[in-house]
Amino acid sequence: MKNLLILATMFLTFSFAKAQSVYFESQSDVISYMEGKVFYDNERGMNIKYGFISSYGTYGITVTNKNNAVFYFINVIIDTYGNSADLLGMSPSSGNNFGFRLFRGKLIVGYGESETVTYYLK
Repeated sequence: MKNLLILATMFLTFSFAKAQSVYFESQSDVISYMEGKVFYDNERGMNIKYGFISSYGTYGITVTNKNNAVFYFINVIIDTYGNSADLLGMSPSSGNNFGFRLFRGKLIVGYGESETVTYYLK
């Protein structure tokens, strides 16, 4: 009986931890998670989201700055790492790249570099 109680407690703890986490095992996991979400940075007044871009007829990253200028990044490559994912897209107008590391509730531009900016789920 004691072993059953220990196993039940471990199962509930694991289930709760898994429910609180987001796992990115595939590109579709990332796309499902990003759908309808906007990430923002108050200091810079920028919003970042992933979704359908009708003017290009494809999915991509949309960045809006504090002056309401909008930048699009298409041909997005998504790499998954379990608890995080990388998204990298190309600007159709300039060819510049833009990307970020996605975690549950936030994304980080410049992850692993000396200067990073964290955007939080709006």
